[in-house]
Amino acid sequence: MMENTLVYHGAQAPIDDLIDQVIKNPPRLDARDVDVVEAARAVEGEVWSPQLPAYRAWVANDGADDAASGEGREGDLFSAGALWMGEFDELLAQAAEQDAGDSVEPSPMRARMEEGLRGAISVRQVPGGYALTAFDLHRFAAAVGRSEDLVVALPAFVDGVAVVRVAVEAFARRFVQGVGVRLLVVPDTVEHVAANAFAAMSAQRIHLGRGVSQLGEQRCDLAGVSPRLARREYSVDAANARYCAREGSLFSDNGKELVFLASPYGERVSLPQGVERVAAAAFADGCEPPAVVDCSAALARVDARGWDDAVWKCPAEAPAYRALRKRGVRLAGPFAVELDGCWYDFDDEGAVLVAGPPKPVSVSRRFAEQAAVRAVAVRGADEAAAAAARELSPSAAAAEAATEFAASGEAGSTVDYVSASASDILALPRQVEGRPLVRIGVRALPFAPASVVVPDTVRVIERDNACRGTKRLVLPEGLRSIGAHCFWSRKLEGPVPIPASCRSVGEGSFEYSVCRLSHAGTIVHVSADQLLSCFLVDAPDGVPFDFARYDELLRSGKNLPDRLGALLHRLASPYRLSDSVRVVLVSHLRGYGKEAWERVAREGDRDMVEALVEAGFIDEASFDRQIELLRSCNRTDCVAYLMEWRREQRASEASAPSSLRDRFAL
Repeated sequence: MMENTLVYHGAQAPIDDLIDQVIKNPPRLDARDVDVVEAARAVEGEVWSPQLPAYRAWVANDGADDAASGEGREGDLFSAGALWMGEFDELLAQAAEQDAGDSVEPSPMRARMEEGLRGAISVRQVPGGYALTAFDLHRFAAAVGRSEDLVVALPAFVDGVAVVRVAVEAFARRFVQGVGVRLLVVPDTVEHVAANAFAAMSAQRIHLGRGVSQLGEQRCDLAGVSPRLARREYSVDAANARYCAREGSLFSDNGKELVFLASPYGERVSLPQGVERVAAAAFADGCEPPAVVDCSAALARVDARGWDDAVWKCPAEAPAYRALRKRGVRLAGPFAVELDGCWYDFDDEGAVLVAGPPKPVSVSRRFAEQAAVRAVAVRGADEAAAAAARELSPSAAAAEAATEFAASGEAGSTVDYVSASASDILALPRQVEGRPLVRIGVRALPFAPASVVVPDTVRVIERDNACRGTKRLVLPEGLRSIGAHCFWSRKLEGPVPIPASCRSVGEGSFEYSVCRLSHAGTIVHVSADQLLSCFLVDAPDGVPFDFARYDELLRSGKNLPDRLGALLHRLASPYRLSDSVRVVLVSHLRGYGKEAWERVAREGDRDMVEALVEAGFIDEASFDRQIELLRSCNRTDCVAYLMEWRREQRASEASAPSSLRDRFAL
């Protein structure tokens, strides 16, 4: 057995007591029980030229500490090499140690591992000691006899040499999958922890020793580890000069940088006072993000993007305000209000929609919630029922939960909303707090219900209002501008009327939709290719559409989901359509043959039939086939028009003077 246990079951003892115990008794290992990877050694058959000793001065000079930490000075060749070559500094130190012939006397306090655990830990020689490169938690869990609520103490010394680094591969998924850790203690000897070294670990609490001066970005996905985590928090030794912890959150030593915010999170989260920068991995994934984030005027930079869909109540004077607004974060001032699940702010013109309804609950999430409810019910049942439930395998339990879920009628539904009631309609108010709603802000509606009604007070819809999930859209007369990448749910039931008052429509809007341009009285089909966007911004003639470019798109047929329908609608309303282009479009339409005639019979009206006759698509050659299809679809108005047109054609032919040859023919 080991004198200082590395892994043991600690579900009952207070965490602070466990940390104190580990710190007072740092684990010391014997080199014979670990795999020592010796870097920078030539294998048999290799011949190395002795160039490494020439660089010893770089390690021994006054800036050695900066170089070893990877910081260095600007223009420093060593720090640049370390940055691009990763472990180059380790090779240099290894060569220096080999040439010097240094040896460390074995420490009398190191202990031998039991037979089954030898080799479960690997280390590599680096400047100043060892780097932990592998820690096989599976083998330790098997030795303990438990795979959850484990306490893990990283080794502080190997053969009397300090462990100063934790490598990125030390806790790879193959070593930690399926093992739950209640507490992970990084000893005081460790100075550097590689980025994402703990990303695959299911660790509830991570304690950093006093020596940690560099902690790489540690992304946390509560749902992406096994077993799934309910929370993640940090603690730090009080003597650590680089980091500190408050209420489970990790900060820089001065408290100005938020390194990690303890999870999970509530509906509303307030960033700690004094935080000026939020690190890229500060927010945990795999849990429900907050709906509202409160921050102070001191906030200068937010690198984390996991909460960009939340409403950030950020003062306009905060240095981070402009950067957050530029990347599309939904910002609200101190006087913002919430009404019916939507957030509104105010400016000089009136009210502004900052955020619409929350993201709809997906089918998979509803299934997971129902499965969780079932699990709770099983745990609370009587002993006989619980015993019967325990006999079910995980796959059988999941199948049973799926059966119940399907029986509830939700599994077969393609609608992403909980109910098909008033929640399927978003009718924005004309006034908020007595002020007219004049604008829909940036990314206010990334998701929206099946029906969206915009009131006639709104003048501007800013960019990135995708309205994913929307099928029916009502835009008011008086709307002046629609920003880029709006209304691209690809489910819109057309044609969607774009009011005549609208003079600007940004690129990427109305993807795969059929729109009616009220100003021109035409119906257009929108491509999904943003490079082929035909919408215009600030159109001088008031029509925010480039018809010449649209005609080129119709001829090529690129990324048009319904090219046949687009050709029919273009010929039916030939606004700014030249005669030469019309001839080309008619030839493309004839290429569809019977499919085009059937489409006219099903969906066409009298105006379309009349326009197709004028364009020459319906002529004497196609008259009989087209009129039979119209009769089969009971299009009496179209049939009557074609019969009248045929009668006029024959009458004009009969009244036309015949030629001399016809006149004297036998």
